[in-house]
Amino acid sequence: MRPSAVCVALLVACLALGCAPSGVRAWYLPGTYPVEFLQGDVIQAEVNSLVSSETEMPIGYYSMPFCKPAEGVHRSTSTINPGTILLGVRIENSPYNFTIMTKQQGLTVCNGDEYPDNAFPALNPKQVKLLQDKIRQQYRVRLILDNLPITTYDLELDPESVRPGYEIGFHTEDDKYYVNNHLMFKVLVHETNGQYTMSRQTAEELDAAAGASGRRLLEKEEKKGGKAKGEAKEAPKNARAKKQAAKLTRGKPQLQDRPFVPGQKMYMIVGFEVVACSIKRKPGAPIDKSLMCPQSLDDPNAPEPQEVKKGSEIVYTYDVYWDTSDITWSSRWDAYLRMPGGKVHWFSILNSLMVVVVMSCIVAMIMMRTIRRDLQRYEQLLVDGGQGQDVEESGWKMVSGDVFRAPSSPLSLCVQIGSGVQILASGFITLLFAALGFLSPASRGSLLTGALVMYLLLSVAAGYAAVWLWGLVNRSYEGWFKVCWRVACFFPGVTVGVMTFVNIFLWATKSSGAIPLGFFFSIIFLWLLISIPLSYAGGIVAAKQEIRQYPTRTNQIPRHIPPPHWASHPLVLFFAAGLLPFGTIFVELYFAMTSMWQGYFYYIFGFAFLVSILTMIITIEVSIVCTYVQLCAEDYLWWWRSYYRGGSISIYVLIYSIGFLVNTLHKLTGFIPIVLYLSYMGLAVWCLFLAMGTIGFLSSFLFTYAIFNAAKSD
Repeated sequence: MRPSAVCVALLVACLALGCAPSGVRAWYLPGTYPVEFLQGDVIQAEVNSLVSSETEMPIGYYSMPFCKPAEGVHRSTSTINPGTILLGVRIENSPYNFTIMTKQQGLTVCNGDEYPDNAFPALNPKQVKLLQDKIRQQYRVRLILDNLPITTYDLELDPESVRPGYEIGFHTEDDKYYVNNHLMFKVLVHETNGQYTMSRQTAEELDAAAGASGRRLLEKEEKKGGKAKGEAKEAPKNARAKKQAAKLTRGKPQLQDRPFVPGQKMYMIVGFEVVACSIKRKPGAPIDKSLMCPQSLDDPNAPEPQEVKKGSEIVYTYDVYWDTSDITWSSRWDAYLRMPGGKVHWFSILNSLMVVVVMSCIVAMIMMRTIRRDLQRYEQLLVDGGQGQDVEESGWKMVSGDVFRAPSSPLSLCVQIGSGVQILASGFITLLFAALGFLSPASRGSLLTGALVMYLLLSVAAGYAAVWLWGLVNRSYEGWFKVCWRVACFFPGVTVGVMTFVNIFLWATKSSGAIPLGFFFSIIFLWLLISIPLSYAGGIVAAKQEIRQYPTRTNQIPRHIPPPHWASHPLVLFFAAGLLPFGTIFVELYFAMTSMWQGYFYYIFGFAFLVSILTMIITIEVSIVCTYVQLCAEDYLWWWRSYYRGGSISIYVLIYSIGFLVNTLHKLTGFIPIVLYLSYMGLAVWCLFLAMGTIGFLSSFLFTYAIFNAAKSD
């Protein structure tokens, strides 16, 4: 799966903002209604884009020299959404047909007038090179049956993790390439008594009854208006209805038209496995059904493989076997969503929890003992006038006249904080729904689609936060409209720029992951139509709020900042602030990046949610401690530094992503895949910086306001 820039940014950023335990593994809504089949029903498999962990660039299935279905290629319209478009998911019909509970052997894939000998026509040099390149790059074919992806794993053995798809072919040490032109499908089914079909028919009967009553009302109205007029309109309506019905049934299972008998044995598809191999067959000759896939390439009894070379006519064939299974329909996705290292996840969470407890104790000590002691000391100093007291005039109280002095570049700070609030809010809500199971992998692209929708709608939060901070810093809302404009364009503008840069390479390589121009402009249109107006709406609401008064007055002349001790040096605090939060997400980050960049499903949002909440808490606590240390060193320039310290976790994620590229993704071949990886991860790191920097700044602001407000009260 090629992760889009927005998807990677969202997932990595959310690892630092919050998502609910999966061991706890959060139930999920399957995304499709259970379908039961009778013996003899025919269902057609679908094809998805081909993917490779060596290039990270998906390509269309029919861009390869593969046979097309006799009825033509049709896109599955039910799977088209913004998420699938950004991810490069392109689901189409296929020439593979399955008859429920019927063993089939020696079926040919190339059928119709286009393939007279049931074989793909002789390969030309361009097709040979294309096929050899994709075999060398280990591209995988992803078929789908009843919305269930194909895999080469034995699902009944309960594997620790499952990778969808099978490889196109293989090549040997003597630099020969062979295509996997024979597939042995094994479909796992679970026997039922038709309870789902019965409940669906009951619902349809109720709908039909409601529709019939509505039609009777319409007929009465038509009689009043004239019978001839009603008949004239009925014909085109029926024609349009037939066309719509034809579109809806295209690509659907061809169920036999026979009445359902309650208690009749039916079957639900719960597993889709395949063994792929290469068998050379003569075009036009009868298919030898006795030829089976060998156990290994070194098997002496293995049939002669089909080599990929100029002039080769490839005969694609397949067998279908059926087997009953105890796997239920509700748990058929469990094997695909399982991630290895469950104990490691819990160990990571417990480790993070211990860090949170320790940091909480430190912060509590600072708030309840150290600060209270400082306040008592300063109070005693004021009461006694400083005479006879061995008290040194130093510490955070000495910067009370400068601590709320406006920072440099306040407009930039407000814009970045507003963008961070928008990312945090949209990411939290999206992943909360994902952890609760409402964004199922069976509904492809739903996670990314939900994230985009939430991000657009929460532009109002970005505008509100940016304008509110603008008024607080400048003590006036004058010029707030320029803040709204900048916050509405800042993050989306950079993201669109990066994706445009990436798409130039994808368009050049004709990858299916390239965003179509129509959709690209649709996103920009939605941004102009929704995001910018909502940002201004949030700014209008914020501009009507009363500006909060600072607990202390700001001096006209800035106070001199003494040279810092090494322990309170800005660079030391910057790198120290991000170390503990990164240690919290380190394990979860490994599993997330492994899933995204190596083609596995990532659905342990429960673990990610819990780890991320702990990370957010640790970031808040570390930010408070670092800000207190800085103020004690009589350094009042905390505005930008608290923001940088909160986002310093992104530096460690950036270093980790480079190490991940070198050690785990060392098979990435070519200039373009590396550029894609660095572009996506760069956007992800920047998104993470904005989100966590906002947490660091807001927690530091509230802490600073609270302690100086307490000092004022005393």
